[in-house]
Amino acid sequence: MDFGKQLAATIVWAQLFAFYCLVFWAISAPTESNVQWADPFIKIFPIQISVWIVILSSLLLGAWCLRWLGVGSLLKHTPFVQIAIGVLTAVAVTFTIRVLVGDSLPHFIPAEESSRPGFLYGMVAGYGEEVLFRMLLMPLFFFGAYELLKARGQKQRVLLSAIAAIFLTAVLFVLLHELGETDGTIVWKLVATRFIVPGVVMGSLFFLFGPGFVIAMHSSMHVMIPLLFK
Repeated sequence: MDFGKQLAATIVWAQLFAFYCLVFWAISAPTESNVQWADPFIKIFPIQISVWIVILSSLLLGAWCLRWLGVGSLLKHTPFVQIAIGVLTAVAVTFTIRVLVGDSLPHFIPAEESSRPGFLYGMVAGYGEEVLFRMLLMPLFFFGAYELLKARGQKQRVLLSAIAAIFLTAVLFVLLHELGETDGTIVWKLVATRFIVPGVVMGSLFFLFGPGFVIAMHSSMHVMIPLLFK
């Protein structure tokens, strides 16, 4: 299956999460506490502006992908199994944590990844990260490196391009989150966590299991967490 078309098809179906954000923007009234605990990634700009940046950029990207693919190619290249497994993984992981620790997430989970930001800001942050890092930057870095490595063999070219994309997006992930921190203090534990887990680990899963898996899993986690935890 063509990787570019598979990613484009995933982006089209991911618009369900953009509509989720729209619905909660219309029906919910986030509290000051939600704002306080929201991911610093969406505090780079005023948070309501960030909400609309995520929603509109996603919808525009999805519309472009649909126009490029067409309906027939969309259905042909949609990684339905990846998406389904990603959603089921999110459900299984969150339910397992709930059974093991109760309705309060463990203290080692950063507040930005907990239920504290609420339904709207939790999804805006998680899905916004997928829009920027997995839908835009990851393929940009991968295909850019792939073009620069023309002298390499095919397998080595693909591997090195994937490593470059994973490393660069992980670094930018950390930098953009630090940019949004409002207290100006660098917490090295969080820097390491952000670089390793959402950066390197999830970037690796993007290539190992496919874009449908990662985008669906991460976004679905931000549906399940506020449902299951307080």
